[in-house]
Amino acid sequence: MSWDPAQKPDLAWQLAGGLPRGTSDSEQEVGEGAVLLQDEPRIRIVLSHNAETSKRQVSKIYRTPLALTWRDLFRYPQAQREFENLQYAYGKGLSVAEPLGFGLRRIPGRDWYSQLTTGYLNGTTLRDLLATRTDGREGLVSGAGRLVAAMHRAGMVWGTAHSGNFMVDEDDDGSLSAFDAPYALCTGKDMTGSRFALYDVWNMAVDFRTQCKLDESLVQLFFEAYGEGVGTDPSALHSQVSARRGRKSVFWERLYIRTVRSFRLRPF
Repeated sequence: MSWDPAQKPDLAWQLAGGLPRGTSDSEQEVGEGAVLLQDEPRIRIVLSHNAETSKRQVSKIYRTPLALTWRDLFRYPQAQREFENLQYAYGKGLSVAEPLGFGLRRIPGRDWYSQLTTGYLNGTTLRDLLATRTDGREGLVSGAGRLVAAMHRAGMVWGTAHSGNFMVDEDDDGSLSAFDAPYALCTGKDMTGSRFALYDVWNMAVDFRTQCKLDESLVQLFFEAYGEGVGTDPSALHSQVSARRGRKSVFWERLYIRTVRSFRLRPF
């Protein structure tokens, strides 16, 4: 089969269910089709080749059960939000997964579907690398700080900033790219110093400490790289983040980015 990133997502869902299971390391030759990376009741993820470029691509197909379609009446579909966010970031020259296609299928009385297709990011997640490598960690952490800083300068708050959403390409001098951005806040203006930008930084610091188990010297490197990128004193930034303890301290930022911004009709 030829996997079309622009095909109807309801058809894509059916086709994906019949694909052989595989992993992101699956060796595929052009024309051999696609593999199903993830199969859950509401999302299927497919790895395939782009027929025009012969490059690998990833398609995420979302299914909203009929009983829950009422929740999406006034919300942008997650696939559409992420596609538009990646388009914004890609257009700003940020290192993110390339957006390739988006599809939406909403028929009254049936399940609803949406689909996002992006370019495949080669490599390993930052979280996995930090868990297995003892050398080069400083460069990886600093690279993450620089990328988040570049986002904020370009007017984008990630919203889901954590080490599991960076891909590190060790074949390309360890370059970092971001993916998974359905809740990004794209404003068109420099977000440096805003409470929403601080939310991203807070998320990264918490993730490095709790999920990656990094010592404080490495976390400080992240602050320094980010601070240099946005022209902010890293010590002051560190103090601001440390002053916020627990998810309750960022409740309103999280609510606004993840919930309010997803609605077509926004209360403010």
